[in-house]
Amino acid sequence: MTRKTLVYGASLAALIGASGALWSWARAAEPLRCPAPARPVLYPQVEPIFASHCASCHDARKGDNRAAQRVFEMSRYPFSTARPRTLLGDLREMFAVRGSLGPAEKCTGIAWVDGGGRDALGKPPRWRAP
Repeated sequence: MTRKTLVYGASLAALIGASGALWSWARAAEPLRCPAPARPVLYPQVEPIFASHCASCHDARKGDNRAAQRVFEMSRYPFSTARPRTLLGDLREMFAVRGSLGPAEKCTGIAWVDGGGRDALGKPPRWRAP
């Protein structure tokens, strides 16, 4: 193999990689289209999402991460938070952009936040102090 072939091969690989990254970015930039839920989404429906994607940092039973746990600590619901006025908005943004969440998880989380973050009985949360 000649040096020229290696350079062309490396250039082609870089171009393919860059186009793949651009395609991923363009797909991620597409707006999420969520169907309206048939009934209000309550905390038990989003609890598995929090358990799978948030507990390692936000659950004091799993570890000590004071910075994350000031945003919200999820060992019980309603969460404790140092940001009660902005928590639902912050969670909505997190659900919308978090790459580790699938579209169905994102839509469920957003519907829960948009519905007021209601508990299992349909009551709005009274956030606990940290």
